[in-house]
Amino acid sequence: MRAWCCKRKLNKNNSRSCSCLISSKNWRARHQDGSIPSIEIGGLKNRATTVIFLVFFLSTPLLSGTGTESLQFLKIKPSARVASIGDGYAGLADDSNASFYNPAGLARLTTPEISLMHLAYIGETGYEYAAGVIPAGKNMTLGAYVIYLNYGSITKTTEDTSGVYSGTAGAFNPNNIAGGLSIGYKLGESLNVGAGLKYASEDIDGSSVNGIMGDVGILYRIEGVGIGASLSNIGGNVGSDVSPMLARLGLSAKLSIMSDDDLTVALGGSYILASSKTVESFGAEYCYDNFVSVRGSYGIGYDVNNVNVGAGVKQNLDGMICSLDYNFSLFGDLGSAHRVSVAVKFGEETKQSKKSSGSRRSKSSKYRK
Repeated sequence: MRAWCCKRKLNKNNSRSCSCLISSKNWRARHQDGSIPSIEIGGLKNRATTVIFLVFFLSTPLLSGTGTESLQFLKIKPSARVASIGDGYAGLADDSNASFYNPAGLARLTTPEISLMHLAYIGETGYEYAAGVIPAGKNMTLGAYVIYLNYGSITKTTEDTSGVYSGTAGAFNPNNIAGGLSIGYKLGESLNVGAGLKYASEDIDGSSVNGIMGDVGILYRIEGVGIGASLSNIGGNVGSDVSPMLARLGLSAKLSIMSDDDLTVALGGSYILASSKTVESFGAEYCYDNFVSVRGSYGIGYDVNNVNVGAGVKQNLDGMICSLDYNFSLFGDLGSAHRVSVAVKFGEETKQSKKSSGSRRSKSSKYRK
């Protein structure tokens, strides 16, 4: 079992420096009751906001497993809209975020698109995400994304030969990086498939692991109803651990309430292979006049982060469809997280794409100008 850090070395003055991070497996074994112990970092005692718990907990947003997975930051949802809708997005996959969640959805995108997201969490932690798609023919669309997660500066402590902590020994900056390429292909009017390849790494005070993994997905949509499935992070061992393989299944249905209003409901579930645990979610998105959207989802089986809400606006700026989305995620005693996403679509959907989405619009009903 690889420790998050736990690096100790004997200094010239017979003191030992320590990065003060413990094995995620030992953390789970010692604290199955859910208690959060006081841990001393740089001479300061903290509880829920200690960097030790932050590094471990933010990397495992879905559930507490056996601690045998590496690169668990790949489970974090890198989109304000998707985080608000929930796992049912696997059956929707209708924007540039499909490249990460279900690459089969890329085939339905007929215009170039880019999106950016910032996730603000406890302490100095920052999560950045960028994605883009571009059509590559009548039946094929390409996608790409990059992820950067930084936990901020963490102070090391020192201890003498008897194990008593004394003073500090500099600082380090744990971080995670990932990047991926995806392709979506249209097999027919309603059936799409997709695949992707990604590289991910994590570094904690000079101790690093990295791996190359794959994604596959399938999506079937007809008359506003979509069924999709994806398998993410397919790979073997990453260091002494395994890759965080995750299977998703989603069902979505778009209902036209009035000529310009849509209600999308989404049911979904995820299965984490290493821990053999399943979580489910129910979400919905209501779009008024193709301009303002409100969203929400509730999860079942999650240890935390079972409540998500959000909103967004969309605007046509000289042929570019620009959107701004926000998500609020509740993490119980740990507090909350805030996601902000911006996206630009360079052109409106083609008639074929609108037909496959199941939207019923009048001629005057376009993106708000």
